[in-house]
Amino acid sequence: MPWILFRHLSAELGKVILLTTAVIVTVVAFGAVIKPLAGNLLGPGGIAKYIVLAMVPMLQYALPFAVGFAGTIVTHRFASDNEVQAMSVSGLPYRTILLPQIALGLGLALFMFVLVQTTIPRFLGYMSDVITEDASQVFVSTIRSGEPFEMGNYLISADRIALDDSRSSEGVRRVRMEGVVALEMLRGGKVGSEFVAAAGSADLYGRGADLVIKVAFRDTLIVRPGESAVAASPLVEPMPIVLDVGWERSPKFLPWSELIEVLREPSRGALPQVERRAYEPPILPGLMMQRMERQLQANGVAILESGDAGRRYEIRDAQLGGKGLVPRAPLKRIAVTEFEGDQPVREASAVGASLVATKSGGQFGGGPARLDLVLLEPSARDIRGGSDRAVGWPPEIAGVSVADGVPEPTVLDALALARSLSQAKEPPLAQYAQAANTVVFVIERALKGTYYEALSHIWMRCAQPVSVLLMLLLGSMLAIWKKHSLPLTIFLLAFIPSIANVLLIASGQSILRQGKLFSGLSVMWAGNLALLVMIVWVGRRMARH
Repeated sequence: MPWILFRHLSAELGKVILLTTAVIVTVVAFGAVIKPLAGNLLGPGGIAKYIVLAMVPMLQYALPFAVGFAGTIVTHRFASDNEVQAMSVSGLPYRTILLPQIALGLGLALFMFVLVQTTIPRFLGYMSDVITEDASQVFVSTIRSGEPFEMGNYLISADRIALDDSRSSEGVRRVRMEGVVALEMLRGGKVGSEFVAAAGSADLYGRGADLVIKVAFRDTLIVRPGESAVAASPLVEPMPIVLDVGWERSPKFLPWSELIEVLREPSRGALPQVERRAYEPPILPGLMMQRMERQLQANGVAILESGDAGRRYEIRDAQLGGKGLVPRAPLKRIAVTEFEGDQPVREASAVGASLVATKSGGQFGGGPARLDLVLLEPSARDIRGGSDRAVGWPPEIAGVSVADGVPEPTVLDALALARSLSQAKEPPLAQYAQAANTVVFVIERALKGTYYEALSHIWMRCAQPVSVLLMLLLGSMLAIWKKHSLPLTIFLLAFIPSIANVLLIASGQSILRQGKLFSGLSVMWAGNLALLVMIVWVGRRMARH
């Protein structure tokens, strides 16, 4: 009965696949740790944890070659012992003889499909978390040892440093420093800027396959040797430093269900959110002015909240124009009422008002997030307790924001608002039109890129499992056809097209990310198609001889 041989063959295939997979996965996992280790992002404990976690994602690369090797070695031994020939002479067709390989290949392909769609994305996220957690420990231990920590193009050292667990949250680690010295290194080893700060902090968190480090310095002296300039600032926030700790930036961290959601609605992806936060700050004043305009048109009143708790301002008889607000025709002056809590305290009239963007974060800080309100030729009076005496009005009211109860807009809402702002022709909104055009372009590009990147991962996760079945069949059939050759020679014949298949899948995914659907899918599946053609050709040669 051939079933005895089938069971024996299946058992041998299973043992060799397990052993080969374990060896390849271990080697590739050690290779995966080199990049974060070279970037000084992992400590001794993190290395072992990272390698263990990396073994699961590395299965998607190791398993196809492991099954190809196992199919070649095991089937060659059966063929060289004339067991395959005996089954063929007894009347069994080759499709029946290869039944164990076919059944095992289908099972492994299904296993790998589930693996790449559900388990591997989760483990890639765990690997990113290990780097985020361990990088903070390496950061602290390096500076405590007296060595500067190299972070992108910055070298940072401090007199005292410690993890601030009270301010850390899930996925974010905060480090506190005192007596900080930071050097910005330019190309050629030159120093761009020197920061000497009384205190500082660093937030470390993962973003996709990257590690983001956001640093803030307080009570800082800034020295620029190249310009012979010295400046002081209460708060300095250099641009966040992004360290590439993975192989690519993509939705590969998302399982199948979440990836489908991103494909249906690309604004759910991380990239549009990141690009929006990076490019939106310059137009925030314009967006707030738009909200003021909608309030004035709907209710005749715009409500502004001050940075001071409980203080707000109601503006009436105004419309956008000039450098901010002008009286609504036919009126000659605008009216402003100041409230403390619910109690009105002052009332002023003015010929107009300027709205100036407030810069947060000092000289090196982030973009504008609020407005400064400056009344032109104000005339004010005290209205508390029935008083009607003339009082002064501050030269400017710093850091006001629109109080309209509207929640933070989504990415699509922000895109629509930026489109509207980009079409503004009249002041004061016209000055933000060009920047709004940039925001529209960036968000649209990010949405398109997110869609095609999600699509590329969906197709890649389908192409990889198919290669498992094809490589197992190709190796087994070559072993039967070339039974008089050395096993490693036979495996080389299967290995070369298999390597080409892996490269074609990766290349097709890269092309598909660029929005080239037909060419991307053609390249991605060309390797599997070539393997299938080789299987058919080898099968005919094998049957003939």
